[in-house]
Amino acid sequence: MKTFAVLGATALIASSASAQSASQWGGFSTVRTITAAGNIQYRIYANFNASGLVFLNAFDFGVNIAGQPSQFGTMNARHQDAGEDAEGNPLGSWSANVNLLGTTARENDSWVTSSGSGTSGGNDTALDPGFVYPSGSTDRSFIPTAAGWYDATPGAANNILFSSDPQPQWPYSILVMQFVRQGNVSFPGDSFFRFHLKVGFKVANTTQALYGFGYFQGVPAPGALAVLGVAGAFGRRRRAS
Repeated sequence: MKTFAVLGATALIASSASAQSASQWGGFSTVRTITAAGNIQYRIYANFNASGLVFLNAFDFGVNIAGQPSQFGTMNARHQDAGEDAEGNPLGSWSANVNLLGTTARENDSWVTSSGSGTSGGNDTALDPGFVYPSGSTDRSFIPTAAGWYDATPGAANNILFSSDPQPQWPYSILVMQFVRQGNVSFPGDSFFRFHLKVGFKVANTTQALYGFGYFQGVPAPGALAVLGVAGAFGRRRRAS
């Protein structure tokens, strides 16, 4: 079962560069699905209002953004992949590239992407240096604060395409994350979360990076998909292809 609905999006124009971002950036959306295995899958999309855009990166996960609703909740994400630690022990990974166990496993695994794909063959997404965990920790049920991920194959543009579930005001989108929870979660509703995230993108065949920021949150069952975002420019330099 999939739940999908739309709320409004907002935009903030902060400079000439971000004015273009504001007209194109539509915020994040969350699609909630119950998998055949009975787990709760959340797919997070970045949404846009123009064709001819290329996705570059996501960054500053979970870093508070002034003017945005407060963050809350935990991810409690499960992994079902072939990741291993340095000693060869099984270890969940947020990289889709290590999931070698097939489609069913991938649908029940948690991963991030810069191409809109969760396949293991493309090797299109790299985790940035901020994607680190405390030394000795094996807990991969969450994304570290300030972590990000980016396009590892800049020669192949990660185009933002017309959505198969078009939204009236933001018809273009790209999948940036999937996280999955056990079907028997026990905290206050499986949709109990809200997280902030920033993204970088550009107009195809240009080099000027544009930025959007906002939040994504849980979808109550049978509930609604939430879309909210703010466009802006940031001083922090991020990768552009």
